[in-house]
Amino acid sequence: MTFNTGDNIYKFTLIKKLGGNFGDVWQAFDNSISKEIALKILEPKYEPIAKLLDEARIGNKFNHKNLLPIHYADITSVGGVTFTLISQEFYKNGDVTNYLNNHNFLPLPQTLKVLQDILFGLEYLHNNGFYHNDIKPGNILIDDQSNAVLADYGIAGFSASVLPITPKNSYKVHRAPESSGTSPVISIHSDIYQVGCTAYRLLNGISNLKNEFISLGEIIYDDKKAQGKIPDSKNYQPFVPSRLKTIINKALNTDPSLRYTSALEMRRKLEKLHFSGYWTTDSSSNLIGIGKKYTYHFEIEAKSSNSYNFISTKKNNQSGNITKIIDFTKKNLNKKEMEKLQKDYFNWVIDNAV
Repeated sequence: MTFNTGDNIYKFTLIKKLGGNFGDVWQAFDNSISKEIALKILEPKYEPIAKLLDEARIGNKFNHKNLLPIHYADITSVGGVTFTLISQEFYKNGDVTNYLNNHNFLPLPQTLKVLQDILFGLEYLHNNGFYHNDIKPGNILIDDQSNAVLADYGIAGFSASVLPITPKNSYKVHRAPESSGTSPVISIHSDIYQVGCTAYRLLNGISNLKNEFISLGEIIYDDKKAQGKIPDSKNYQPFVPSRLKTIINKALNTDPSLRYTSALEMRRKLEKLHFSGYWTTDSSSNLIGIGKKYTYHFEIEAKSSNSYNFISTKKNNQSGNITKIIDFTKKNLNKKEMEKLQKDYFNWVIDNAV
């Protein structure tokens, strides 16, 4: 059944469709308490009603600023079809993909904040015996205080002994190697792997892994993932710091025992990272470096098929004065030399921006 803006379902009025995979998620108005909420509408064709209610039962147990609050669940009939309705907290900022820049990546400071926040939420989940099992950018909401909030417990798992268990389902793009095949399992380690996939996509471009999954197909994609070729640990954008790449690659290890032992361990590694600057894009989609005092720019002039000039400058954010950076301005470079100088310049801004 298709719902439209303005429809009334039980005590809810639908305002705007927000998305959803196994059912629709709407911004809605709860007429009983006069409050805007996020309403998940689930049909029993996905699962029996008792199982559909599991998500609400799970989410209602949590009390953590980095986990989405679920208020309650209702069962109602519309047009002779029974629906499970799950009322959740509504965040007007939406999910983290709304904060991507013009090159579809999230700037470094925001990425680090998001990762630390969701790992904090995961630590709480794991300490209570739950595995989230669906960690991806679309399930990371941003609250009014700019905290990242992990959402969607529809395929979460529970293990009182905190041992690996068989998953209900999986998000195939992010599932860990051990979570596919004939005997799939999820655990703390598979959640860590999904954090690694999320980090990789936020830093390198949100569509890269999804595009590979679509182009290769599930079988080849899973095979390459099991070999450690997807995500490609060597194929980061040149402005991603090596110290951060090391942390993400550990989370993405094909061997679960070689990943982080806990969300806390990974979060503490990220908390030790401090960078002076970062790269993002301006309104014209040009890459720019950001420091507290200066904005950093570069230009590549192609003089011939294999001869380039690389010109770097910094702009004082208060005075507007532009100064050439001599150490990173060179002429008549071949392509390999130009690419190396560009990468060195990216890293220099990250470590030395003022």
